[in-house]
Amino acid sequence: MAANLDDDQPIDPENIPPQSTADEAIAATDTAAVITNQASDTMEVHHHGHHGHEKKNWKNYFWEFFMLFLAVFCGSLAELQVEHYIEHNREKKYAQTLIEDLVSDSLDLNKDIQFWNTLANRTDTIRREIEKPQPMRNQFLLYKCIRLIKANNTFLYHDRTIQQLKSSGNFRLIRNKEIADSIVNYDAWIQKTINDIENIYGHVLSPQMSEVENQLYNSKFFEVGNNKEKFDSLLLDNPGSILIKDDKADLQFQYYNKLWDYKSLTKARIYFLSSLLRRGTNLIALLNKEYHFE
Repeated sequence: MAANLDDDQPIDPENIPPQSTADEAIAATDTAAVITNQASDTMEVHHHGHHGHEKKNWKNYFWEFFMLFLAVFCGSLAELQVEHYIEHNREKKYAQTLIEDLVSDSLDLNKDIQFWNTLANRTDTIRREIEKPQPMRNQFLLYKCIRLIKANNTFLYHDRTIQQLKSSGNFRLIRNKEIADSIVNYDAWIQKTINDIENIYGHVLSPQMSEVENQLYNSKFFEVGNNKEKFDSLLLDNPGSILIKDDKADLQFQYYNKLWDYKSLTKARIYFLSSLLRRGTNLIALLNKEYHFE
């Protein structure tokens, strides 16, 4: 009965003991999660900090050194390649301008050789006329040839490119040894052989011949040039003025011998000019073959 009475009694809310609510459970769960996350963050920070101070072994140093060396080496190769390309273009440009100079030299040499061949023939004509007795001489032809051999025609050296190569130290750009040697020999041939002959003619032989000519021949007949009518008219007016006096026979003989020296030097000049022309032609062929200009 007692039990039944208890069951039937009304329940007093104040007498109900306190119980854990759902909010308290959730709060406890959140607190635990926060503590867990903090612990995890602390461990991660500690882990990363420790990794940065790991000790390197020889393999790490080797690979770092290798990568650095590879970068420097590749950079040097690229720089050398660019420098090689630039220098090759400069070499080719020098070759082009050198060919232009050699072609100009060849044109001038051909004219010079023709000039000196003509002059050598005129020297022979003068000697043949001098060998004749005075009354038998063709005075117009004699004076004409004497006047014409006074001319001089020096070789015009087009050395623009060779001077640039010499003054700038860029002969090293000419990699083909045969071409480099040919250029040097070509320049030396002109500087020594051709210039020596021109100096002998201009400063020694020509002044000597002019001195003798001034004592033997009347300059009035030189003034008429190639005009035979004026020459004949002048000769008619002054027939004795063109004759060489007997007391100058030795001087005329001296002049005759000087003409031989003059012709010999002229023949040597023609030989050396022709040789220079061949050298220039061969050098042009070498340059065209090496640099594929043709």
